[in-house]
Amino acid sequence: MFFSKQEKIIVFNVVRQFIYFCVVFAFVLFLVYLSSIYHSKTFAEHGIVENIQLGLLLLSGIIFLTQLKLRPEYACVLWLLASCSFLGACRELDMFFEDCLPIISWKIGFIFPLIAFGKAYQYRYCLKKTLIRFFTSPSFYMMSCSMIIIIPVAQCIGHRPFVINVLGDNNIVAIKELFEEACEAVGYMMILLSSIECYFSLPKTVNMKINRK
Repeated sequence: MFFSKQEKIIVFNVVRQFIYFCVVFAFVLFLVYLSSIYHSKTFAEHGIVENIQLGLLLLSGIIFLTQLKLRPEYACVLWLLASCSFLGACRELDMFFEDCLPIISWKIGFIFPLIAFGKAYQYRYCLKKTLIRFFTSPSFYMMSCSMIIIIPVAQCIGHRPFVINVLGDNNIVAIKELFEEACEAVGYMMILLSSIECYFSLPKTVNMKINRK
């Protein structure tokens, strides 16, 4: 059985998505394993899972930036994605920044989106085309899925009043941390995988020569 070039691309995409599914599943099992070691301290402030979350965000941002050399026409998109990762890392370090920068705190991380907007203006001549190409790539859909997990699922369903209404006041802090931090960790892992997917999908979705106007 022979596949056309387009069919091979589709099959390769499907295989990668299956691999990502396996990685996320293995990551959840890894969290379960960590809970058998750290127990109630698994999701503690500055604990093992929080450090893993920080590492995932920093690694994602670094991977996005390293791709600038490979696909310079995607510079505005890659800077934006990297800035979001680094901003999220600063948010995870909120206690650290509250001690070091009590007024600004973790909001110092908004300097990264400002840099990204500056890069978007610098590459404004190809901004529309690169954004459209990114929005049609598998990496964008993976990123969207991770945002769904991190914000509506982790933050809203893990919202304290909602948890209290359903489960009462018993061990509310531990239950909230379990649900919220575990979901965030999975979401951050998906961001990391989407940064890897950029390497495969973005070069294959662009077949154009962009000239500065």
